[in-house]
Amino acid sequence: MAALLEIKNVDAGYGNIQILHQVSLHVKEKEVVCVVGPNGAGKSTAFKVIMGFINHMGGDILFDGKNIIGQRPDQILARGLGYVPQGRIVFNQMTVRENLDIGAYVERDKRKRLQSMEYVFELFPRLAERQKQMAGTMSGGEQQMLAMGRALMTRPRMMMLDEPSLGLSPRFVTEIFEKIVNLAREGLTIILVEQNAARALEISHRGYVLELGRNRFAGSGEELLNNEEVRRMYLGG
Repeated sequence: MAALLEIKNVDAGYGNIQILHQVSLHVKEKEVVCVVGPNGAGKSTAFKVIMGFINHMGGDILFDGKNIIGQRPDQILARGLGYVPQGRIVFNQMTVRENLDIGAYVERDKRKRLQSMEYVFELFPRLAERQKQMAGTMSGGEQQMLAMGRALMTRPRMMMLDEPSLGLSPRFVTEIFEKIVNLAREGLTIILVEQNAARALEISHRGYVLELGRNRFAGSGEELLNNEEVRRMYLGG
């Protein structure tokens, strides 16, 4: 099966400061793939260059077989690539429903927007219960659900999740991972950066380990979990 997302020998960074060096990875349709590694490894940078937020310095970025280098983030979203940035970024002074509606701004068909809203409410019942609540008054876990729901409003073919469990209570970490598994079972292709490496590898078909902006290891989730060097260096055991 051809890769839905493929980055090949990508160099990227901020201004003239290069962070990624010849990084390559791919995600096939309906796969769950995780990217793990120590702080400063370039994991989030890889997502940002895919979305066109930072300086691309070399290499290829293909989505559904088409080069997306140089496209604006809204154009990339319209192609079917959803993105949930790190940090539970929501519009605090807007309601849950208003936050979700903003997520579908590239969709002009009002009927489709309403269908997407119902889909998100079915997936996250807590959001349906609190759709008139200001996002800034919600817990961290609820805000993460809202950020994920907003990305799903475009009904993407693939979603990129950057540190979805960061800063959450154990209960919400479990709930967020359960949602990711459920989305994958429904056929959504997912790639995630995750500081909880062991948990991410457990639910992933494949994984990549980055270190200092370079590929270090790659393999199935099970292979990486059982790799002694990966366990010692990145999994704490």
